[in-house]
Amino acid sequence: MTLYVGLLLILTVVIGSVLGLVYFHRFLKTPGQGVQHDITDPYSQFVAMLFAVLLGFMVADAMQRFGDARETVQQEASSLGNVYRLADGLPDTRKNELRNLCKSYAKTVIEKEWPKLAEKQDSQEAWDVYRKLWSVCVSYEPVTQRQSNTQSALIEAMKSIGEGRRMRMEALHSGLPTELWIVLFIGGGATILFTYFFTAENLKIQAVMVGMVSLVISLNLFLLFTYDDPFYGDVKVTPSAFETQLKLYEIDEAAANP
Repeated sequence: MTLYVGLLLILTVVIGSVLGLVYFHRFLKTPGQGVQHDITDPYSQFVAMLFAVLLGFMVADAMQRFGDARETVQQEASSLGNVYRLADGLPDTRKNELRNLCKSYAKTVIEKEWPKLAEKQDSQEAWDVYRKLWSVCVSYEPVTQRQSNTQSALIEAMKSIGEGRRMRMEALHSGLPTELWIVLFIGGGATILFTYFFTAENLKIQAVMVGMVSLVISLNLFLLFTYDDPFYGDVKVTPSAFETQLKLYEIDEAAANP
């Protein structure tokens, strides 16, 4: 959902809520409605409190998952950069092979895999390059102590890449289930409906209050939808961390070959 579509839906909900209020008071108003505040007030507060707690918890959880996904991507890209630089401790042939694989992995993630993340899919090409990186690191037989230390550090860096990659794949399937979305929409509608049972002397003032309530609820639901999937929509985690690594690789190569 794009930002403009979301804003249009929010506006539609607000207008629909106000029109519903007008219809309710003009055509469904019952005698004695004005004296029912003592009954409706505690019920509405109870419903609003329960819904606010539930919605607030869901929004906070979605934003936390979004932040975790962004940190996971940064960790994966940073560990890839460590592998690239640790390759300095290997013989030239193995070093060049490993560095080329690092660049290939970053490019594949950016160009091939990232567009698929919005569809909750991964890239087989990225997995293939990832396996080649592991193969180069573990199949090498060190000769000197320095090379042995380098291989140990490379394996630790590859473990970090693997952990980041698996967590990134897990983030694709951590969104709210459909059943919970249904509960949230029903709860939001019930909260707005409860505001209809209060009678104000000035209908315009009550319409403004109802509009504000529906606006706040709609904005929170839109915020939840926006952050629920960290790789989809206008607000999403980008592959900028991998793009930064590619630029750093180019800088290192330029410095090594002036």
